[in-house]
Amino acid sequence: MLNPHTFLAEHTFELMPFLQNLTVGAFGLFTNIWINVFFLRRISVYYEINARIHLGKDRYNRVFLTYFTAIVFLMLSQVVSILAWSGLILLLGLSSSPFNALLFVGSCYTTIGIVSDTMPNVWKLQALFIALSGLFAMALSTATMLSMSRLFRMAWYRKHDKVIRAIMTKNHVTIPELDELEGKLPPSNIGR
Repeated sequence: MLNPHTFLAEHTFELMPFLQNLTVGAFGLFTNIWINVFFLRRISVYYEINARIHLGKDRYNRVFLTYFTAIVFLMLSQVVSILAWSGLILLLGLSSSPFNALLFVGSCYTTIGIVSDTMPNVWKLQALFIALSGLFAMALSTATMLSMSRLFRMAWYRKHDKVIRAIMTKNHVTIPELDELEGKLPPSNIGR
């Protein structure tokens, strides 16, 4: 026969580590999302403003350089997130050294899984939260990069307009983006 007092006491004891994991994991997840939204928004606005300035002055190579610089900063924002998770792991005393914390978090964050799980048994759930935050961060970075690619593509078309138009005319193909750039079509709202 089950003793309700013993049964509840055993599961209450098991519930505490889970709640600790949940609290720390949720804090890390929300911090990571905040870091990404904070930096990614600023990077994309910086790119948008500078790309439009360079497009207006027909400096297409500067648009390309600005795009690649923005991508480097997108990658660096992921490094900041990995460092933040590593700091949290070290702050809680869950890793023996900063290097081990960085390796573990980087492995989980990128979901590569090249480092064995070195967390104490009670804290093994943190790997899931780190991986989840990394997946969200990569999705946010990818969305940011794709939203910035419209101006990159426009600069590419403008720079190579004559060559692209010659090839397309030879093959009887039209590209609405090129016609739009030359004023032959009204601007569309596709991709904006």
